[in-house]
Parts: sequence; structure tokens; C-alpha cells
Amino acid sequence: MRNWQTILGLVISLACLGFVLREVDFARLWQLTLGINPLYVVAINLLLALSFWARSARWRVLLRPVRDCTIKPLLVANLIGFMANNVLPARLGEFVRAFAAQRVAGAPASAALATIVVERILDGLTLLLILFLTLVFADPAKTAGAFSVAYMRAAGVSLLAVYLGVLAVIWCLWRWPLATTSLATRLAGKISPRLADLAGQILATFAQGLAVLGQARHLPLLCLQSVLVWLPGLAMYVVFLPALGLPPSLFLGAMAFVGASLASAVPAGPGYVGTFQLAVLWALVIAGAPAEPAAAYALLFWAAEYFPLTIAGLIAMWANGLNLSTLSRAGAAEGGEGGGE
Repeated sequence: MRNWQTILGLVISLACLGFVLREVDFARLWQLTLGINPLYVVAINLLLALSFWARSARWRVLLRPVRDCTIKPLLVANLIGFMANNVLPARLGEFVRAFAAQRVAGAPASAALATIVVERILDGLTLLLILFLTLVFADPAKTAGAFSVAYMRAAGVSLLAVYLGVLAVIWCLWRWPLATTSLATRLAGKISPRLADLAGQILATFAQGLAVLGQARHLPLLCLQSVLVWLPGLAMYVVFLPALGLPPSLFLGAMAFVGASLASAVPAGPGYVGTFQLAVLWALVIAGAPAEPAAAYALLFWAAEYFPLTIAGLIAMWANGLNLSTLSRAGAAEGGEGGGE
């Protein structure tokens, strides 16, 4: 299954990247690259570091019922996991994060994986809030490629339904673990016995780590931390606009941010290459940016974020005695136990 996911992701990435490169004058892109003030790259990576600190602080709250970790090892685990998403196929980064949290912070892998699911729901709801607020200011008649304001709004509504459905399942699993697991196993068994076994394994894994849902008093703090995770991320997109001669517009930056967020829901190769660039290009064009600087922005912003984050994650990995082969095997193993093959 993962082989097909990898192949599909690579095909989609290459197709999207090829589409973006059609808009690029490579000589002009090279000139723009050489002319970028390095302070823009420093600025967006400082904002990225702030976002990672906030993410690690939130993860600490999520894990506290099962393991009281300090922020530093969780920051290391986050760097390793996001680096893995950048270089490994099949989006193993979340499973690698759970493994790294066990290895570096001593958190049980099953609990870490379950809290990552809760974390992703909080992230998704925060991103959708930004999406809907941004689209209020977008011209509903604007289109770019396969993107339109109506499409982006429909995609947001669809993702909201998915997030709320997953949240409902997780709540039922926490509140009535045996009944929920039994019902899901019976329903899956109507399709195939193998699927029933797999569903039982997945739900049992998450049930072990959902103690955080018993800490309802932490929910306002978690929501606030989720906003703090993503506000620096939004600021990154705004700050980098002048590097390519685009105006430092909150609306332009928010549209690029929204495009990148939607791209993360599409199958792609490591680092969301191709899908990221195409979605950001289309989102900027819808927001009124010219196609050429929008394409250059999509390519160079990705590179300015991708390479420092990947290098930082590799350093964190090596400093903790790990390597890519170990992480790949661990991620596949965690995925087989908690996410299916």
C-alpha cells in the first residue's frame, strides 16, 4: 500500500511542479534568487522557530497526563519528525515524531501518536478558521488554474466535516472505548476480516493515549496555543512577499498560506514539492499577484523554509544517535501498528 502511495505522490508532485515551471523564466528566477536580501530568509526561519517552540509547548500539555516532558526534547522530536516528512516518502513524519518522542523524551509511542492526532485536529480547525476569514475578502469571481474562491471554500467545508467526524470518533473512543472499538470492528468485519483486525489494532493504540481528553480544563489553553503555533506561520508568508517585489499585504500572505495549507491535504512527494508550489501560485494569482513573481515566490519561499528545517532536523537526528534508515523503519512500523499498511 505504501508503495502505491509513494508512487502516486511522486507522480502528482512532478506533474504539479512541471505546471509551475511553465510560468518561470529561469534566467529571471536566478537573478531574483541572487537579489534576495538574506534577512528575509533569516526572518521567516526565526518565525518558524517560534512556531516550533509553540508547537512543542502545546505538545507538552497534550502529553502531560501520560508523561511530563520538558519542551526541549519535544522540540527535538518535532524537528526530527518534520525533517522526516521533508525527505522520506509516504508522509512518515508523524509516525517518526511519535518514535522520536519515545526515544528522546521518554513518552510512550502510542500515547504520542494519539496526541499527534488530537494536535492535527486542533491544527486543522485553526487553519480552517484562517481560510474562511481570508476568503471573506477574496473576489468570488477570481480563478487560477483549478483554483477558484468557490473551490477553496468548498474544500474548506469538506475538510471541516472530516475534522469534526474524526473528532467525534476520538471522543467516542475516549468516552466509550470498548463499545466504540467493538462497533468499528464489527462494521469493518463486514468488509473483510483483515480490515476488522486492523481497525481493532488502530483503535486500541489510540485508546491508550487519549488521556488528554480527560483534561477538559486545558482546552482553552490548547486552543490559544494552536493560534500561537500558526500566527508565526502566517507571518512568514507576509514577511517574504517583498523579497520578490510583491507588496507586504496581509491578504496576499494569507492567501499564500491558505493555498499551502490546502496543498498539504493532497498526496505528494517528500516536502510537498510540486503541490505546495502550484497551490501557492494559484492562490496568489487569485489574490491579484502577477503570475511570474507569484511563481518565483512559491519556489523560493519553499526553498528558504525547506532547507534550514531539513538541516536542523538532520542535526537533531544525528545528535541523538539516529539515522534516516532507522527513522524510516520505525515510521513504517508505527504506521503499520497505528496507521495501516
